[in-house]
Amino acid sequence: MKENYNPLPLSELLRNNLDDISNTWAIEIRNLSGSHYQQHTLEDITTWTASALAAIIENLETDTDRGIMKYSDELTRDRLQAGFQIYDITEGLLVSKEVVLPLIQSSYPAGSRNIEEAITTFDRCVRQLISQFEKQYSEAMHQQILDATEQRLAESESIQRTTTALLQKLTLDEVLEIVCTEAIKLTGATGSAVLLIEDEGWLQVSISTGNPLPSVDRIPIENSLAGKAVEDGIPIILNKPKNHIQAYHHNSDLPALLVVPLRVQDVNIGVIDVVNKQSGFNEDDIRITGLFADQAAIAIEKARLHQQTEALAIIEERQRLARELHDSVTQSLYSVTLYADAARRALSSRQYDIVSENVMELRNMAQEAMLDMRLLIFELHPPILEKEGLVAAIQTRLESVEARSGIHADFRVEGERRLPLDVEAELYRIAQESLTNVVKHAKAQCVSVELLYDDIQCRMKIWDNGIGFDPTSAAQEGGMGLRGIEARVKRIGGKFFIDSSRDDGTTIIVEVKR
Repeated sequence: MKENYNPLPLSELLRNNLDDISNTWAIEIRNLSGSHYQQHTLEDITTWTASALAAIIENLETDTDRGIMKYSDELTRDRLQAGFQIYDITEGLLVSKEVVLPLIQSSYPAGSRNIEEAITTFDRCVRQLISQFEKQYSEAMHQQILDATEQRLAESESIQRTTTALLQKLTLDEVLEIVCTEAIKLTGATGSAVLLIEDEGWLQVSISTGNPLPSVDRIPIENSLAGKAVEDGIPIILNKPKNHIQAYHHNSDLPALLVVPLRVQDVNIGVIDVVNKQSGFNEDDIRITGLFADQAAIAIEKARLHQQTEALAIIEERQRLARELHDSVTQSLYSVTLYADAARRALSSRQYDIVSENVMELRNMAQEAMLDMRLLIFELHPPILEKEGLVAAIQTRLESVEARSGIHADFRVEGERRLPLDVEAELYRIAQESLTNVVKHAKAQCVSVELLYDDIQCRMKIWDNGIGFDPTSAAQEGGMGLRGIEARVKRIGGKFFIDSSRDDGTTIIVEVKR
């Protein structure tokens, strides 16, 4: 009878018992102590074991690795996303032998060579599956580590760029553009916007970029999505914002929206949103954007304060010029009027000597008014400073004011190079103030200006041969504009030196790092 026995092929044996094997295998796997499988339902595990067994059967029937390769690829992708460790999967696959071996032994005659061959064949399939899985899993883990490293590097570089914006004197618009651009890069979104708090409970869309753009320019804080993020101080994710009445991007093609509050020292200043990530936003996007938002908020607030400071400086400068105009030019013109009237009266009474004196005084006052006007004109920010730089601006000033005032002016430059515009503007104002003092108060015949550039600093020296003064007394009394010069030097992080004494001229030196 044994010689006529025709045993079933292993593949057919497994297929005929696929449900029983899969169920028993799933139960054994779920009972593994400390296994990640215990966090999943028996139904899910049974589906997984059935797929694994089907891959082994395909391998036996076709004598190819196609089924095992395909299953291993799916196994790697799905279990990696589910948080499984490699030893969980390997142990679960090995359990299959404990389930299948008893079936093989009961399905073939005792002591037959078929049992040994079937066991060896099944063992080979399981080991092949494990080997292929471990290879793909290792490659996937390696890629995941590389991706995570690249992501962390991208985060670091983004924060570094934002921090650099903190250190540089960028305008608010420039900072906002950096913030939006970096937010898109970090999250893989296609659009971004920054909304800053305005008075009376509104959020103003200060900048937006990418696609789609917000459909409104501002929204109320109360009863709005962005307002809720501000009030609660926590990020909000909506992966179907078109169904949310508080969303302010009224666009049916918008699949996802992430709103993150911007805070500086526990004070909310607005929100940053990123939109249109096709796969939807997740907790990792919140972590990344939140980390970035902390630096972005500081950069934005710094730029706003700098903008406000510049606006105040402009107002103060206008007020100062108005005072100068009143104290000098207006008074001079008023004196011109008085001398003109006196000359007219003297002329009508034929007092020609007095007429001549009044006309001479009128001429002197007119010349003084012209000088004051010329000085005030050059108090304004000359366009040449921005276009051609500090050297050209000072040269023009010396030719237009000092030379016409009868003061011999020398100008010496070494190693000329451009400095940041804000630094050049402050140096020009310092030179302007110093030269004005020479023209109006020093009674000097000569003045010289030196600009010496090297790889470390710029050194500006202004000397005159005038009557000089006591710097200590002048600083205490606020005269000669010394306090203003010192304030400007401090703003650009420079050093200020002055040497002057009665009847021995004045030397002013300013040094600023490049």
